Amino acid sequence: MKQVVIAGSTGEVGKRLVSRACANPELIVHALVRREGAWAANGAVHEIVFDYEDPGAYAALFREVPCDALLIALGTTTGKAGVAGLERVDRDYPLFLIDALQRAHPHAQVGFCSSVGADRPRGHYLLAKAAVERGLQASSLATAIARPSLLISDRGEFRPLEVLALPLLKLGFGVLKRLRPRSSFVWKYAPVHAAQVAACLLTATLRLENSQHVLLEGAKLHGSAPTATSPSPPV
Repeated sequence: MKQVVIAGSTGEVGKRLVSRACANPELIVHALVRREGAWAANGAVHEIVFDYEDPGAYAALFREVPCDALLIALGTTTGKAGVAGLERVDRDYPLFLIDALQRAHPHAQVGFCSSVGADRPRGHYLLAKAAVERGLQASSLATAIARPSLLISDRGEFRPLEVLALPLLKLGFGVLKRLRPRSSFVWKYAPVHAAQVAACLLTATLRLENSQHVLLEGAKLHGSAPTATSPSPPV
């Protein structure tokens, strides 16, 4: 039995990571939550109320909870949290988790949900994702990094830009995938369902070997089997 800890367990990718992990009888699933009850309806989930702002909480977490694999799907927006809040959630919290995990369980596996464009970051969001990627690459941990483009999901939150743009993007990229099925650009930037990202990230993370680095991007997130490649370092 592997012990899996999931941070960002109520987000679009995170909640699908939890559901998929719970369907695997060989996994024991621990979900970090801010408030108790988020996963009360799922008896297979061990909720851990976690204060990301408490510096001592990180080391205590991995002292108390065995962790073979850590999955990080934390994220927010500047609209919700401002620039400082986004950097805290998307950059600082993951780095704190990674550092604490490496100290407690140096042979653990880590799966991180990053973003397309993190290899050439511009703007606060991509710079935050790139910083976490660099932290993972500098660690001794085996890592899988997913870089999805725009996520398709049944998001409860209303985002006007996504509502307007997503149908057009799905249609446009659907045509391009048929016309240029071997184009790495098309697959890299095509919208992808959050459930598909979660499935690929979980599978790749659990298959990691010691100090291995896997990058999931483009066609690898659209149903192709993940393969082991080293992510190019963010600029």
